Amino acid sequence: MLAIKNLDWSEILEKTAAYATSEQGKNLVLEIKPLESADAAEKSFYEIESGLGILSGGIRPHMESLDLFGTWITRVRKAAVLKPLELKDIRHFCLEVIALKEALKEQSSAWALDLNEKLMNAEEPLSAIDSLITPSCDIRMDASEKLYSLSKEKDSLGRQIQTKMDRLVKDHDIEHMLQERFVTTREGRWVIPVKGGMQHFVPGVVHAASQSKQTVYIEPEVIIPMNNRLRAVEVEIEEEIERLLIEISNYLATQKVGFEKTEKEMLLADVLLAKSQLTIHLGARPCKFNSDKLELRDLFHPLLKMTGRTVISNTVTLAPEKSILMLSGPNAGGKTVLLKSIGLAAQMARCGLPICADRASTLPFFKDICTGIGDSQSVDEDLSTFAAHLKTLDQALKLKGPENLILVDEICGSTDPEEGSALARSFIEAYAANGVIAVITSHLSPLKTGWKPEDVVINGSLEYDSKSGKPTYQFLPGIPGDSLALLTAKRVGVDPKIIAKATENLSPLAQKKLSQLEEIETLKKDIANLQDKLKKELKGVEQKRLSLESQIIQFERQKENELEKTIKKASAKVEDAISTAKAAAMLNKHRELQDIKYNLPEIVKGNQVAQTATIQNAQEFGKKFPPGSKVFVNSLNQDGIVQSLPNSKGEVMILSQSIRLQLHWQDLKPANKFSNPTNQLVQRSSLQVSFHDEDRVVDLRGKTVEAAVSELEFALDKASVNKEDRLKVVHGHGTETLKKAIRTYLSRSVYVKKWKAGNQDSGGDGITWVELGL
Repeated sequence: MLAIKNLDWSEILEKTAAYATSEQGKNLVLEIKPLESADAAEKSFYEIESGLGILSGGIRPHMESLDLFGTWITRVRKAAVLKPLELKDIRHFCLEVIALKEALKEQSSAWALDLNEKLMNAEEPLSAIDSLITPSCDIRMDASEKLYSLSKEKDSLGRQIQTKMDRLVKDHDIEHMLQERFVTTREGRWVIPVKGGMQHFVPGVVHAASQSKQTVYIEPEVIIPMNNRLRAVEVEIEEEIERLLIEISNYLATQKVGFEKTEKEMLLADVLLAKSQLTIHLGARPCKFNSDKLELRDLFHPLLKMTGRTVISNTVTLAPEKSILMLSGPNAGGKTVLLKSIGLAAQMARCGLPICADRASTLPFFKDICTGIGDSQSVDEDLSTFAAHLKTLDQALKLKGPENLILVDEICGSTDPEEGSALARSFIEAYAANGVIAVITSHLSPLKTGWKPEDVVINGSLEYDSKSGKPTYQFLPGIPGDSLALLTAKRVGVDPKIIAKATENLSPLAQKKLSQLEEIETLKKDIANLQDKLKKELKGVEQKRLSLESQIIQFERQKENELEKTIKKASAKVEDAISTAKAAAMLNKHRELQDIKYNLPEIVKGNQVAQTATIQNAQEFGKKFPPGSKVFVNSLNQDGIVQSLPNSKGEVMILSQSIRLQLHWQDLKPANKFSNPTNQLVQRSSLQVSFHDEDRVVDLRGKTVEAAVSELEFALDKASVNKEDRLKVVHGHGTETLKKAIRTYLSRSVYVKKWKAGNQDSGGDGITWVELGL
């Protein structure tokens, strides 16, 4: 198949692609190629007309959900637990399937009936999803009886706690102890802000303190039972939601075959409807195919129609007895537009697209279309414009038979007229002998005459109004056209003196052609030498470029390997260093605590050693101290709660004073039944020990969405390597664009177990807390 160049075909594909509603559909449209046969093209015409029936209803079914199909179908295939945002994407897909099936119900064509049969029944998965999430992607609290009951209990507990807390902060007995008269939450527990140093007078549990130590957040003793129940209910709600997500994910996994088949059919439907929309916009119609005759009635150029300009339609007929059209006439007279119109009609027809001509039009199903239009100069191949033109003409000699079309604009026009005419006539005669159909334009006068009645060449031109000096663009078969160079010059406003001088020079004068040819040949040789030299230099530069690219690629691979090794080594050191650095910073800051630690009675230390002497390894530690057990942390000299079993390195996640640390199991001891002496001394001295989360804060304020997401992704990677359990992401409020983008990314991240907005006291909705866990 010979290449189609400068025929405006790519513009037609781009216009068609704009009608597709999915990116995949657009890409498929841009890759439209000729079909295998006339039968396949006629089938395509029929399907496109079926698509017109759908569009006649005034609604174009959309397939935008196909763009996200690949992001969730992979997890559906694996039966992974789907997130609410993924369920929302599946819901969107189901809605579009239902909308398409609804549009197809009104159609009676075989294509519409067949497509409707192939599409899955999306009502069932849609109903299952809608029973669990709202259109805005929130979990429905009535998704199950248990979830509904727990939700009601949570709301009731929240109101009861709020009422008690409101009464408490208004109590005159403790009013002077409060930093402010409001309630807030810490670690999911309702607390009140108490002035520093006054916490001993307010019965309750200290959950946190402000950075300045001026405020201590205490959970009043009277609401601890309700807070405990509220927290238990919240855990049960999370467990029930997780159960429901697992249940619906398992169900959707059973529908994966239906999803995959439907996605393929919807993609094809998106492409077909895009073709149908183009057909409507152009007023295009299907044509008929025959073996050897081209008859295009009321033909016009599709791009001219798209611009909204008035188009002039023409009828062109080429049969076996007159199969080559020689178009001549002035510049800007419409020759090239008619040439391209014929070529586009032939290309669109063999690609199964209706053409811009009357329905009665007929033409062969062309196997090849060879075009020689515009400037085909090639520096890479050392071809001038004329040489490239001749190469195209020579390639066209390979085509034989009426199922091949040749289109040539200004044949041999960029050389000496006498030699150009001789070459052009030889090519045309060869094309005629090969029996192809061809349309050729030219200004060369010798090509307008000399054709015998029995020749297959027919002259043609486009009408020109001699009075107005403007073309009418009407095709005149059998009549050659004049170039009208002087008239065209007047029409475009050339200086009258130039035109007068040109008129005096119309008589042929003897020219020293041989000397000119010699000069031209000399120049050509000089240029050829320069081109050879340049080509060699370019070749050397290209070789160096390829060599450098190869070195860069190799260097990048080595760098990645080294970085990976370094990161693996460093991550292990960082994990140990984090807990050590935090403990060291705290102990340096509170020298009193260090003194207490070193002055502990030996008998206390001896008892602790004895209590752990029986534990031989990490597995035994995990059995005796499962998650939730209370232990004593040697390096911090305070109690903590076990959060996980020992990992492969023997490290255990410990929660101590609202901070999670990764510590080796040998650094942990059973908590004393009685208060630790050190802790008693610390309490008597009102020393407050706490960790801060500066190393876990990701501040994205003031950044673009792209930069913020990139930094957040790096932070999540780092947190995963460090086995951290949560991050605090600061994004502010602003226009909410950054906040929405960050939370959308978090909803899709494999690192994130869940996220929630900050409460009023910790930055509110301008902060997002992220809980990690794969």
